[in-house]
Amino acid sequence: MFRKEGIPFFTIIMPFLSILFIAFFATSYYLKLSDINFEADLKEYKEIYLSKSNDRRTLNTLIEKKKELHIKRQEEFKNFMSVLTKVVLFFMVLFSLLMISIINDVVKKYKKQVQTNEDKLQRLNDTLSYKVQQGIEEAKRKDKAILQQSRLARMGTMLSMIAHQWRQPLTQLSVILMELETATRFKKVTEEHILNSIEKSDKMIEFMSNTIDDFRNFYKPDKKKENFYAYDSCQKAISLINATLDNSGIFLNVDVKNDRQIYGYPTEYSQVILNLISNARDILVERDIQNPQIDLIIDSKNYHSIVTIKDNAGGIKEENFDLIFDPYYSTKDSSKGTGLGLYISKLIIETNMHGELSVYNDENGAVFKISLRG
Repeated sequence: MFRKEGIPFFTIIMPFLSILFIAFFATSYYLKLSDINFEADLKEYKEIYLSKSNDRRTLNTLIEKKKELHIKRQEEFKNFMSVLTKVVLFFMVLFSLLMISIINDVVKKYKKQVQTNEDKLQRLNDTLSYKVQQGIEEAKRKDKAILQQSRLARMGTMLSMIAHQWRQPLTQLSVILMELETATRFKKVTEEHILNSIEKSDKMIEFMSNTIDDFRNFYKPDKKKENFYAYDSCQKAISLINATLDNSGIFLNVDVKNDRQIYGYPTEYSQVILNLISNARDILVERDIQNPQIDLIIDSKNYHSIVTIKDNAGGIKEENFDLIFDPYYSTKDSSKGTGLGLYISKLIIETNMHGELSVYNDENGAVFKISLRG
């Protein structure tokens, strides 16, 4: 009733009704006003005529003629207003039809745009699930790649440390065998000498075997959180890298001010300590620092365990601070690092253990700080 093809019918019929009302009102008002004026003029005419003549019969005849003329004029006016109204209505109808056509075109165009947008949204919704799944799979592939490269990097670090750990016992084994060979050549070998050499060799071999076990257990992932002391985890890391530091002539200073228990993954924590010390060792060797030193400080503050590892290699460049924990970012040569060590370390401390790993420079070099709630 109120809509026609999506257009409000009220907006179309209202101008017609307005025109009809105005025309009717104007015609009625004009006719009424004309009658009033005619009556007044007729009365005045009677008075003037009677003042000059008493011929009422002629007067009545004249009055009848004037009335007929007045009625004729009114009919002409009515016909004029009727024709005028019809003409105006005709043009209004044409105008309305034109407006309906224009509005319909606009509405159709709008509907088409809306439908097009709805189709786009529908297509987007149809492919959104696939795109999300594709993004998840891509993220998983990247995570797997990062973890794989991290494992390879750890393996390279482990082999390097094992080599340093084995260098001294291998040298001792070589000396024992040379002594035994010399004694045999000069016919001075005794049973006691042989047994002593075997005993010393067994100790060296046992030490080397234990080294393999230590590294293998060190990189086993923790299955559950537990309470542990920061110093104990630091010692595990130090025992693995100590020979490497000695071989590089680097002094490691351990200062335990206040140790407290931490709730988390002790093995992963040790891996972070090992990685930070290893990075400090690499930069000290790379920059060929005189009297190289690494300080490991264990302290606590406000229920937090704080472990600080700093070196005297001169610090990190200002432009590298925002990137240093990003994956694949490294200031080392590509043959010496993958750029994953600090990324994995931050992941362990902040994501796995809900702590904080930060870095800044002091007057001597870089300072890495691990803060965990006890």
